[in-house]
Amino acid sequence: MNRRAVPALVLLLAAFAALFVVGRDTVASPAPVFSSPAGIWMPSVTDAGSLTGSWFCPGVPATGEDDVGGSVVISNRESEQLEGRFMVMSPEGLEVEQGFTVGPWSHSIIDVDAFVTTSFASVVVEIDGGRGHVEQIANHPAGDSVAPCANGTSNEWYLADGFTAGDSIETLILTNPYDDLVLTDLAFATQSGSSEPNAFQGFPVPAKSVKVIRIAELGNRDEPIIAASITTRGGRLVVGRAQHFTGGGRLGYDVSLAASALRDQWWFADGERGAGITETFSIYNPTDGDVEVDVYFLGLPLEFDGGGFAPINVPARQVVMFKPFEGAADDTGNDTGDPEVFAARIPNGRHSVVFSTLAQPTVVVERVLTRPVGASFVTTVVQGAPPRPDGFVANRWHIGIGPAVPTEDALIVYNVDNEQATITIEAVGPGGPSAIPSLTDIPLGPGAVITIDLTADDALNQELIVNASNRVFIERSLSRGGNLSGRSGSWALPASSI
Repeated sequence: MNRRAVPALVLLLAAFAALFVVGRDTVASPAPVFSSPAGIWMPSVTDAGSLTGSWFCPGVPATGEDDVGGSVVISNRESEQLEGRFMVMSPEGLEVEQGFTVGPWSHSIIDVDAFVTTSFASVVVEIDGGRGHVEQIANHPAGDSVAPCANGTSNEWYLADGFTAGDSIETLILTNPYDDLVLTDLAFATQSGSSEPNAFQGFPVPAKSVKVIRIAELGNRDEPIIAASITTRGGRLVVGRAQHFTGGGRLGYDVSLAASALRDQWWFADGERGAGITETFSIYNPTDGDVEVDVYFLGLPLEFDGGGFAPINVPARQVVMFKPFEGAADDTGNDTGDPEVFAARIPNGRHSVVFSTLAQPTVVVERVLTRPVGASFVTTVVQGAPPRPDGFVANRWHIGIGPAVPTEDALIVYNVDNEQATITIEAVGPGGPSAIPSLTDIPLGPGAVITIDLTADDALNQELIVNASNRVFIERSLSRGGNLSGRSGSWALPASSI
């Protein structure tokens, strides 16, 4: 079977043709494959002007220890000066509020730990006119971690992957950027079942402050998986998560946003099968009904079929770990952990993945990739990307924080469409965006996944814009900083005109 000619949207839900019409921000009726869940899309850039544009960052460590800290990068993608305000909040409350300006086609950096010494601090940025975009970078001796900041707050947040095995530290960061107290209810799911600790029902998050919750302190020690849901009784929050992996098969550091809504599809541009690589997926269903989730591997050579897996059953209020390379049943009942069976499905090398359910938006999916680095290994956790509720998938993506040093395989790009595409990367300089000569008209096959090296001098230490002739999903894989080997994964920022 020619797998590329039959994208996952057709195989799973038979609606690719309707999705295709939605394409490049065209106004059209939503395709039946996509629902319209409450909550916002993934962090994104819009070309539409507004009075203000608010960005809510998930939080960075600010303990004052050596090599621990964080910063927020505000990128101005216009020819006019950008103005706005930012707030820095900690568990003690509002620490600072002040204005800023960013020159045309440039960026400004907020050094968070220069304003406060605390466990974690969060930043909210308001940009006059709504233009520009904001990302954060968390610094830690176990590695730097980049994350986009959210476009809005929500009354519900979800995390599928949590981990406290091997004395690893899992921390929730709840930020209330508003003037009123917010009461929250927290629920958790582990391999042994679900729980709603009494201490975290009606849990208060004071106005303009941050609450830091260490999961192990709730009694969830040495857990290989802990999912969480955070819902408010009134008001809205932003929720982030810090993961410091110190054993149990994981090493590294990640800070990221939680999911602001449940979805019926989650996409991953990056994935890899190979010697020493562990790839697993955490699938969380916090609803009251059982859900079946389909999985399809994409971007494979034509002779391979990335489908055929049996649906993954995720019981109500439970989290399930999908370990495709350690054994997963196919639709004939065969165990794909048998190398001979699995080799017919997924070859060694890069791939993309999509998870989908025929139910209403009911799940959150996160990918855990552990890759060997010399005699050690490094783990990075990335939440999947949903299409926008109307089905839109971007063909332009922004990268405010890119590589500071030459980096091979820095971008992973998956072509959603069943047609040949080209990729051109622009660097944003003093005169505006201009194409990087060595990164122009890069070919990308139908339904294919490629990696792109960012090694040229004009691709380093500046904002990048990735333009594709088709709809694409783009992850970045950046150095962990300092003298550390290995990578930290995160999404670029998709762009649209609305």
